[in-house]
This record gives sequence, structure tokens and C-alpha cells, in this order.
Amino acid sequence: MDRGEKSNDPTPAAAGGCPDGASRYSGRAVWIRRRLLLGFGLVLTVGVLWFFRQPLRHRIFAEAVLANDAPAPDAVQTMIRQAGDPRAAILAAWDTGKIVQRQVAIRELSRVVPNRQPLSIPLRNMLLAAALDPDFDVRETALNTLDDRHDPALPALIAAQLHDVDPQVRMLGLMHLKHAPAKVGVPLVEPLLDDRNPQIVALALNLLEGWSGQEFGVKLVDAVPVEDPRTGLLVFNEESYQKTRAGAERAQSWWATHKMDFPSPELKIPAEALAALKPVYAENFNLPALNGRPVRLSAFRGKVVLINFWTTWCPACVAEIPELIALQKSHNRDLKILGISLDSVSDDDSHGPLPPAEMIHRKVARTVASRGINYTVLLDEKDRVGGRFNGGELPTTVIVDAQGRVRRRFIGARSLAVFEAMIAEASKPTLPVRAAYADTGATPNNLTIATPSKSAGGK
Repeated sequence: MDRGEKSNDPTPAAAGGCPDGASRYSGRAVWIRRRLLLGFGLVLTVGVLWFFRQPLRHRIFAEAVLANDAPAPDAVQTMIRQAGDPRAAILAAWDTGKIVQRQVAIRELSRVVPNRQPLSIPLRNMLLAAALDPDFDVRETALNTLDDRHDPALPALIAAQLHDVDPQVRMLGLMHLKHAPAKVGVPLVEPLLDDRNPQIVALALNLLEGWSGQEFGVKLVDAVPVEDPRTGLLVFNEESYQKTRAGAERAQSWWATHKMDFPSPELKIPAEALAALKPVYAENFNLPALNGRPVRLSAFRGKVVLINFWTTWCPACVAEIPELIALQKSHNRDLKILGISLDSVSDDDSHGPLPPAEMIHRKVARTVASRGINYTVLLDEKDRVGGRFNGGELPTTVIVDAQGRVRRRFIGARSLAVFEAMIAEASKPTLPVRAAYADTGATPNNLTIATPSKSAGGK
């Protein structure tokens, strides 16, 4: 190459730079720096993960619990208590729309926010809506919490309970009236003197005696139900009906002369309670029938479905079977009853291992045959569906409407008349609470249902 020609060699040597050895040394230095930076980044990442390991673990655990259709209640409780913001965790559990998470969320509210502390607007709205919930357990806990906090919305929410088709809900409302002043309690209780349930009449008379200073000759022990030796159900004897009817007539005579002393208070269910109400959906499930055929809940969409969790060894479960048989017979076209056996699920109070699955299967089949069960019986061997609806306490009943929304969830046997009223209620188009209380003739004139505005979350 002539000296006058320009070199195209890019190497440092050709350019008049360092020799080849220096070039190799420079490249190795770059490689070493890169390795050091990579190692430092890896160490830093591990350090950050180690430092935040507990929050990260809690977050993963919380997401798993919230997504689980059938978590253990203790797991939901732990998730809330370990959360950095337990109030947000309660709302997150509630917003899942899942039975177990919602039950634990409403129970944990009083622990996370003691009664002496004010509730945030979202938490109070949740609590108000819970007092009108389709799940009896949620409703009961919410009313207890509102009572403890002396919430001003409590009287209106109690009035809503007093006109429910379920006598246990009416009893729940009466129990929360015991601390109410006479000007509120007397007008609310007086209509219940005509209730068909002697226990409700007796409790109403007991409350009236406290407010009026009168005696109506009925004690609570006069209306204690007894077990029917033929059916096993709790029923009232004729004496209970006679005593409570006589006491009610004496109370109504007193009311006739004192009615003007107790004008009906104006009670309004808060609009925010209605705005916070959200439907609870029964997610689809698939369980085998006694013949092994898989049965899906979604197959009955368009009908009301009554899901009854039971076992052959539960006296109350077996006692209400005739009621369910009669109910299915009278509603063969518009109602599907699914009796889900939890015989294969281990009971906390049981002793020793469970019998083999085949033996349990045969026992359930014998009960179905001997009792003449005319509705579909399914086997939930792994408690997949029972755990979803928290069916550990028996019998647990869930009523799902034609759109797949849970309209009732409660524990304990009910009479045929109560089941009929619940099915009729679930057969109506779903509306806000107005459908259950304001659009029925049983609604007291002094109870009004506020209409939630769009700004409050209404539609």
C-alpha cells in the first residue's frame, strides 16, 4: 500500500493506535465490567425480592383466596388480617360476590374498625347493603354490627326484616327492636300480632309489655316449638296458638285506645344501601347423580332452583324431606330441587375414618328410595360445591332464581308454607329491595324505599 493511500483498516493499529495486545486487554475489561454489572443487578434484584418477600407472599396469597370459589373461612380471615390495609381487603373480599368471602368480610368489619371508630363511606355502604342480603348469616351479622354502632338507618332496616316471608328473618328483626324507643317500636310491632307464627306473636307481645307497661298474659315459654314425633320437624302445639291468640287480642284492645299516642315514624331505607346492593351469582357446577350421570346447574337456567345440602345422618335434613317432596310435586314445571349429599365429607365431630365411597353411595340411595324422594340427588364427595356455599352447617338451603342469582341462603329446616312463599318471591323479576318490600301488600305504610340517584351508584 502506498503511503499516500488512506487505510481502510479499522483496527487501532492500522489507525495508528494501540497494538493488538492492548486491544484485546480493552475488550476483556469491557467484558468484565458487563459481568460485574450483571452480577450486581442480580444481587440487587434478589435483595429487593428478599426485602419485599412478605408483602409479595401476602399479595399472592390474597389473590389466590379472592379467586377461590370455595376457600376455607380461616384462609379468608387470615388474608384480611395480614393485609397492609385490612379495610381494603374487606372490601375486596366483599366485592368478589362469593358466599364465603362475603361472610368473613362482614364478620371482620367490627374487628378491623371498632365501634368507637367511624366507618368510611364504602364500608358503611357495604354494611347497609349487607342488612338486606340474601344470605341470612350476612344479614344477621350486619344487623348486629349496625345495632352495636347505633346506626341511624337501623330502624328502617329492622322494619324491612319484619315483613319478610321467612319467619326466622322476622324474628331477627324483632330481636333488634328491644333497644328501640316505644315511639318507634310500638307501631312496628303491632302488625305482627296477627302473625301466623306463635313464637313471633309471643316475642311481639313481650316487647309491647315493656313499652306499654301492660301485661298481656303470654310468656315466651308459651310459644316454644316441639318436635313432631311423626315428621321430626319443630312445630307448635294447639295450646301455643290459643295462648298467643288470646294475648294478641288483649294487646289489640289496648292498641285501639292508644293508637293516637304512637304515630307511625317515617322510616326510609337509605339510598346508599340500595346503590351498594349487588347480585350474588351462583356459579355453575357439575356433580354426579346417583346413577353417575353428571348434572350441571346451568342446565336449569330459566327455572328457579332450590339447592339443599343434606346428609342421611342429619335429623333436621331428613325431617324436611317431605316438605321438599311436596314442594317439587306442586312446582314440577317451574322449580328444580337439587338435594346435594355431603355424606362423604368428613365432619369435625366425627370419630374415625369415613366408610368407603361405595358404602356411602348405597346408604344415600337407600334413603332416597325409602323416603320416596322425587327430586334430583347429587353426590358432592370432595365438598367442592358445599364449600362454595359454606354448606357445613346442615341443612343449608340456597334458592337461585331463573337468571342464576342467589335469592336466599339460610340454615335450618323450613315448613312447606315458607318454602312456597320463598319460591313465589324468587319467581318474580329481580328488582331492588322495592321488589321484596315496597311492592308487597305487607309493606308498612311508614316504610319507604329511597331511590338511589346516579351519583350514588344507582341505574
